[in-house]
Amino acid sequence: MTQRWLPEGLHSLGAELGRAIESRLRIPVVGDTEFWLDLPELLVENPSRPEQPVKWINGYLCVDLGPDDLETWTSFLGVAGSDPEPESLAKRAQIWRLPIVPFRQNARKVRPLDIGNISGKVDLRGKQVLDLTSMWAGPLCSELLGRAGARVIKIESDVRPDGLRFGDGDNGTGQAPMFLELNKSKEILNLDLRKCVASAAFEQLVKSSDLVISSMSRRALFNLGLTADHLVLINKNVRSLSINAFAAGGPEESWVAYGTGVHAASGLGWTSTVPTAPAYSYPDPIAGLSACLIAVAQLADEADQHREVSLEESIFPLVNK
Repeated sequence: MTQRWLPEGLHSLGAELGRAIESRLRIPVVGDTEFWLDLPELLVENPSRPEQPVKWINGYLCVDLGPDDLETWTSFLGVAGSDPEPESLAKRAQIWRLPIVPFRQNARKVRPLDIGNISGKVDLRGKQVLDLTSMWAGPLCSELLGRAGARVIKIESDVRPDGLRFGDGDNGTGQAPMFLELNKSKEILNLDLRKCVASAAFEQLVKSSDLVISSMSRRALFNLGLTADHLVLINKNVRSLSINAFAAGGPEESWVAYGTGVHAASGLGWTSTVPTAPAYSYPDPIAGLSACLIAVAQLADEADQHREVSLEESIFPLVNK
């Protein structure tokens, strides 16, 4: 395991969630949770690291940009780059849909994630899950469901592939080890959600599915017609599980961010006189395991038909130690 910084209690929290999942499924689908938590370290010899905190005039920022964000970031700095406060600069950047988050010194109180019932055997054989997720948290959740016996159909466009597909360890063929591990139990359909949501083929997938899992922003779900309200118009019985960075109803509910941004906002990253980046995006696997527990409860009709899981709420036990 890496010697770089990770929060105290991370692996014990992961182990607790893993035991709860296996207790429900009665099969060793998770195994050693350290494998899932330390996936970037174990599958690639020299994994990419999160960007270090960026010193800003009166504080620090988590600047977690993708290739598509660079031009927008440059334009944004031309307009707002003189703002000295990380908090206000981040708020302005979010209007531009840039994943910029301030590093906070003090842990913020957030509500814990309501996992719900974690007892009683659940058999997932015969269940169908439509997977609209990408990267780490969502694919981990759906992969465990697939390994437990559910049929998981992942929607991925070759025009806009999963961000992990060409990640660390890939040789240019889209076979990055982390992507393969998180998607090995799934059927993958090449569909572009920006164009196919209203199609008969996509509607048939929703009609035949028991659960739809997504990891897009709330705004993207609305714009694409994939909110819970939209889905039940196609299949009144379909369950939905949405994974987001920040909690619904919170001040950052509409913000776009990755796990490192959630780390920055939580206060966990400020361990000394300056903030630190984590070894990897640890909120993702914790949220993925938490989401899996909730998905199992939904498929057993023991949880609300429509649920949201946030990375922010998932790391509550670490923030509030």
